Amino acid sequence: MDAIARDIRRGLFWLALPLALASVLRLALEPHYCSGRYLGWLLVLPSYVVLQLLVLRRADSRRIRLSLLLNFAAIETSYEMIGYALRSPAGWRADDFFHRVDCTIFGGDPQRFLAHLQAPWLSTITMAGYLLFGVYLIYLFLCEAFVLSAATGRLQLGLMRLYGIGFSGYLVLPAAGPVFHHPGLLPPISHSAFSAWLDPWVLSSCSGVDVCPSIHAALCSFMLVWTYRHHRRLFPYLVLPSAALLLGTVYFQYHYVIDVPFGLLLGAAAAVSASSALPPPVRSSAGPTG
Repeated sequence: MDAIARDIRRGLFWLALPLALASVLRLALEPHYCSGRYLGWLLVLPSYVVLQLLVLRRADSRRIRLSLLLNFAAIETSYEMIGYALRSPAGWRADDFFHRVDCTIFGGDPQRFLAHLQAPWLSTITMAGYLLFGVYLIYLFLCEAFVLSAATGRLQLGLMRLYGIGFSGYLVLPAAGPVFHHPGLLPPISHSAFSAWLDPWVLSSCSGVDVCPSIHAALCSFMLVWTYRHHRRLFPYLVLPSAALLLGTVYFQYHYVIDVPFGLLLGAAAAVSASSALPPPVRSSAGPTG
């Protein structure tokens, strides 16, 4: 239990410090954000850290599980509050930059090439894959929670690194995504009834700054690396759903293509750094014979 608590405390540094620095930088660059909404976001960070430290004063199973729930809640709260804090029509957005990068790499808007893939059946598959993000996140938080082991703390540390750095990207390079930035230039999506029903809900849930790095891609690569190293039998069943998830990020025009490799690198690095530091498994001794 002490090792789990120690890893979560280390994760607090990785989560709170990048976000604090990015938040101060954004406010220094755009002082007009200084409002009750932004100050509320700035107060959430230290409040969360203090609450976690209070919970982890004693490292028993009940407190550890409460700490895991706090981490899970902090992700959704931070996502919503960052979008709320940066909700200003005068705020700078990095969409033009990301769009130019995509066009430079692909010799034009990559959505032009993706238009050839449009089909209702593919819309169903990619939307289902895109929504698997929530399932992946819940699984990652719960898979080591019931059996508290050395891997539990390492998993939390990795996820806190991922979200601390990923959400900082939203603050430093806020962007809305192609579907909001230049919808008139995008090819129409050949929706199925399933994707047409869910697409408006996804769009309404976007924070307006949640583009680079793609947290969907980051969590996907984290999940693949973690399961390959720790739950190998599950890994083959995740490959195709993960491919659908990654395609869905750009298929539905939520992300620029360049957001995806940045997300993949972030998630893989967070998973490798966390799992590589696990202690070697304890093997039982056969004892003396004879």
